[in-house]
Amino acid sequence: MNNNYLKRHEENLASAKLLIYTHGNYCSSVHCSYYSVFQYMLHIHKIRGIRSYRERDRLDTLGSHDLIINATFTKLLEVDKMKALFFNGEMVKLKAERLVADYREQYIDQTRSIVSFEIAKNVIKILSETLKL
Repeated sequence: MNNNYLKRHEENLASAKLLIYTHGNYCSSVHCSYYSVFQYMLHIHKIRGIRSYRERDRLDTLGSHDLIINATFTKLLEVDKMKALFFNGEMVKLKAERLVADYREQYIDQTRSIVSFEIAKNVIKILSETLKL
């Protein structure tokens, strides 16, 4: 099965780190941190054959993100309620930061970009451990 989402996830996470510590491009780093998690979720949905993965293209961009995030939350909830709630709270924060980084004039500094990067790593760890990937 061809699955480029895992590779994209890895590239975005590595790019986020480089953008923070080497280039000082903090907004772009936040963008990469968010998309690293989103692409990891797409990877999970594709390998597990989750229906929401196949339906995502029928929605607009924002709706497809919410569809995937909510479906992931539901899968986590089936396994571990506390981890699902943690995931949901962290995704709310990460998505909000990504919206600021991509669409607002508000300044994103190194601290904010590092926080987003750490959130991404923690969410990916929760997903990997809880859903046994």
